[in-house]
Amino acid sequence: MKAAVIKSPGVIKVEEVEKPVPGEGEVLLKVKACAICGTDQRVLAGTKAVDVDIVGHEISGTVEALGHGVKGIETGKRYIVQTVIGCGECAACRREEHNLCEKGFTAMGYQYKGGFAEYMVMPKVAVDQGCLIPIPDSLSDVEATLIEPLSCCVNGMKYLPLADLDHVVIFGGGIIGVMNGLVCRAGGAKEITIMDVSQERLDMLRDEIKLPFDNFINSKTVDPVQWAREATGGRGVDAVVVAASVKPLVAVGLKMLGKGGHLSIFAGMPKPDSEFPIDLNIIHYGEINVHGANSSARAEYLEARDLIVTGKIDAKPLITHRFSLDDFNEGVAVQADPAAGGLKIVIIPEQERVVQNA
Repeated sequence: MKAAVIKSPGVIKVEEVEKPVPGEGEVLLKVKACAICGTDQRVLAGTKAVDVDIVGHEISGTVEALGHGVKGIETGKRYIVQTVIGCGECAACRREEHNLCEKGFTAMGYQYKGGFAEYMVMPKVAVDQGCLIPIPDSLSDVEATLIEPLSCCVNGMKYLPLADLDHVVIFGGGIIGVMNGLVCRAGGAKEITIMDVSQERLDMLRDEIKLPFDNFINSKTVDPVQWAREATGGRGVDAVVVAASVKPLVAVGLKMLGKGGHLSIFAGMPKPDSEFPIDLNIIHYGEINVHGANSSARAEYLEARDLIVTGKIDAKPLITHRFSLDDFNEGVAVQADPAAGGLKIVIIPEQERVVQNA
């Protein structure tokens, strides 16, 4: 089979490798589509370590074969892949919150080979946990890849009383910031503002993709704190979501909030440099609610799937580029370049390579 193989940091070669065979309790998945995420970029560049040379975790596929003893999974049926695999023993895992596994979770595309290949194997521990989630015929393979990142946003937003929020500001105009905004909109938040430092990105979101948000603000040219105060008559916004890995935005977000507001630190910060001073009295006197967000579990996948299937969130406009597996490196380059106009880039193994000027 063909796969995009990491040969060394920043060097990925699409080549023929041995097609995997499912062992006892395992499932062989024919990958139909796998999207590229920001974490994949760090892995491919060598700045984030993983245990495998084939990555990719935003996956949809069809079951090709079952290992001995597999029950509840059908060949020929379509599934998406839940990324996180817990220990199955700790209190969090017993609550089916595997993303909070006390022993530290493992993950598809990190500790187990992922979806930038024609085929992949779901290990027994993932099959037993229920990491293959069925999708309906009405949902395309490409759209289905958005369930994984959307589930992470569902997880982060579950701590916010969305229907009661008059104004939410989201830092970050990438796909994760956009998806957080869409979850807020679906949950009933009244006014949603996207802030980003790229005017080109903001223009694309507003004019080309036509996202259902109220304001698209350039935080490089506009003071976010002053803007938030003026936009709310001095009260401050109800929630700020930091969906960009920029530490100072946490402190800025706190200053933008009104009394009893919510700050969601959705994005992880650079390791090991993740500390930043903040004024704790803002939290104390303002009774500010501070939330974290770390991946997702099955319940969030199911909710994300239903948001897309029911049309409460339209996934189609979010997918801006599709590449064949042969063109994997080109897709990575587009995803990494803010000026390339990409939002979500999907690799489709069965898609034929497009030869320019042929």
